[in-house]
Parts: sequence; C-alpha cells; structure tokens
Amino acid sequence: MIEIIEEVFKNIDKLCGKILKTFNADDIHDFRVEVKKLRAFLRLLDIKKDGPIIPKLLKDFYTYAGNVRNIQLYEQSLFEYIKAHDVKKPDEYIKLLSNEKKYWKKEARNLVKEDDFSKTKEKILKGLPAKLEKPGIKKFLQNKLDNLKLQLEHLNDDNPLHSIRKILKDIFYNWDYIKYYAVLPASISNKEALKLLTTMLGEFIDKFMQLEFLKPVYLDKINNEDEKILLKKIRTLWLRKKRAIKEKLQPELVNLKQQLINFELSVE
Repeated sequence: MIEIIEEVFKNIDKLCGKILKTFNADDIHDFRVEVKKLRAFLRLLDIKKDGPIIPKLLKDFYTYAGNVRNIQLYEQSLFEYIKAHDVKKPDEYIKLLSNEKKYWKKEARNLVKEDDFSKTKEKILKGLPAKLEKPGIKKFLQNKLDNLKLQLEHLNDDNPLHSIRKILKDIFYNWDYIKYYAVLPASISNKEALKLLTTMLGEFIDKFMQLEFLKPVYLDKINNEDEKILLKKIRTLWLRKKRAIKEKLQPELVNLKQQLINFELSVE
C-alpha cells in the first residue's frame, strides 16, 4: 500500500511542476487521473475520516487545474465551430473566458507557491490500515454496485450520469487489486468493457461541461448582441448533440440496470 501511494505522489509532484510552468491540458488530465487513482484506492481501503478523503490542498489544486482544462477544451471546441462555419470570432466572449482561465491559473499557483504535497502524502500514509483483505474488497464492490443501482433509477436526469461514471471509474482504477474477487454484471465484467462504458459516459460529460459555458451566467455578461445570437445558436446545436449522446447511452445503461437486478437475484 505504501509503495502504491508513494508512486502516485511521485507522479503527482512531477505533473504539478509541469502544470505550474505551462498549464498544458494533457498534463492537467494526467494529474487529475493520478488523483482519481489515489482517491479510488483510498475508497477501496475504506479509510475512516471526517471530511473529504483527499486532503484539502491536493483537492483544491485538482479543482483549480481542472477548471483551467475545462476552459481550454471548451475553447478548442468553440474555435473548431467558428472555423468550420466561417463565422466572426465572439471577441468579447473569448476575452471573458480568457480572464476566467487566468484567474484559475493564478489561484492554482498561489495555492502551491510555498508548499508541496509532501505533508499531504504523509497525512495519507499515517491513515493507512494494516492491510487490505478479501472482505474489504467485497465490501467495496458491494457498496459500488448498490450505489450504481441507485443511480440507474434516475436515468431521465443528467446528474446521475456523472455519479455513474465516478462509480465505474472507482472500479476501473482499482481493477488490478480487485480482479480476482470481482464478480460483476456482464456489461462491466472485464476491464475493456468497463473502459468502453466510461468512455461513452465521458463523451456525454464533456458535452455537458461545454454547455456550462453557455448558460446565462456567461451570456448575460455579453453586451454584443451578435455574439449572443451566435452563442445561443451554438448552445442549441450542442444541446441536440448532448441529447443524441444520451440516447446512444440509454440502452447500455438500461441493460446494465437489468443485469444488476438479475445479478442480485442470482447472488441471493
């Protein structure tokens, strides 16, 4: 367990240094994956503590860097649309996004200006249990399946899809530790199938996040009416795309829901 935590923090420290220099979107993605792996592993270990499972410094940097990346990915999609449709750049709106991106970069830099994650690592290491045993793994899997079944009851809403992906990612990131004990429904019974479903859910969440930047909280700050018209047009198009992705996902998730019901019956 100590070796796993040490390796994750080695990667986290390296990526954090690279992020603070360039805020490259791929570096931020890799950093966030390492934090997600860490969080999933700590959930597997079932560490008892008050508050977030990830200490505040690391959690905040994860959030701030993630905010930067969300804007970067959104700008990329926006510029692709502008180029493909040969329309005038919404300069006022782009400046608004740029200022928000600068703000989160500054917040991230200030957060780790005089600090690193060594204290965070030590805090986690001190809280590790003596060992990970089969009953703990089975308990982790059962909790994930129970929560998954609960979220699958609300497929008409968008938010449960975020939760479903997080649950599946927790299982995916812990696969090497649980694979010998993992008896799971067919749709998620192997790592490849699990990855495929989380990738599909990721496409939906990416579109969901893009639409966050087209909400009134952004558009109401734009004075240029031509820009507003363009942005509302883009929002309408991307809403249709989001619905199309969800419609594609729906049969997969309904199938998983039914498998979970049958799975429970067979276990009983």
